Amino acid sequence: MSTIVKTQQELDAALADGKADIIIDSPRGVWLTVSGSATVRASGSATVRAWGSATVEASGSATVRASGSATVEASKWVAVHLFSARATVSGGVVIDVSALDLDDLATWIAYHGATVTDGALTAYKAVGDDWQTDRKGWVYAPGATVVAEDWDGKPECGGGLHLCLTPRKSRGYYSMATRYVECLIDVTEAVVVDRDKVKARSVRVIREVTIDGEPVTA
Repeated sequence: MSTIVKTQQELDAALADGKADIIIDSPRGVWLTVSGSATVRASGSATVRAWGSATVEASGSATVRASGSATVEASKWVAVHLFSARATVSGGVVIDVSALDLDDLATWIAYHGATVTDGALTAYKAVGDDWQTDRKGWVYAPGATVVAEDWDGKPECGGGLHLCLTPRKSRGYYSMATRYVECLIDVTEAVVVDRDKVKARSVRVIREVTIDGEPVTA
């Protein structure tokens, strides 16, 4: 019997239970990550990241990001973003970005289609009711300017304020979030952390938004 999962938590639980036939049917735009030697099927409009030696069979209008030595078997309309020359892809519509230097900020911005206006990059932070994350001390209330005293400028986690390009992606790094804020980062201070995150020395908090990026009105 197939086990259908829609969230990362459900997927992790199914893998931990050793389920033999796992189908990912996540909502569009909600990324699930498959790593190690796991094997899953992605259907509908599911969006999946495959790492390590994971194997993904994808159909429908699913989207897959293949990294490491992952194996992807895709039907005709599946979009497969190829991030590694070691990954194996069969079928689908392959978008080969394995040669892109996504550690370069300008390339990262262009790849994601990020919004930059007058030298300021728009990014988002997931926070709680107190406008903070689990890293207490920084309050991302609308109108505030938040400064990282531990800023190190290194392209890695830590040593700065971390943000994503959509509120939904930011929730993936703080699952207890109840609020989302739109922020501006000076691009001269921004450093790419990974494919989903950027960090900066300081951010200007513009307003509260929904998980879909729409302004929250009183």
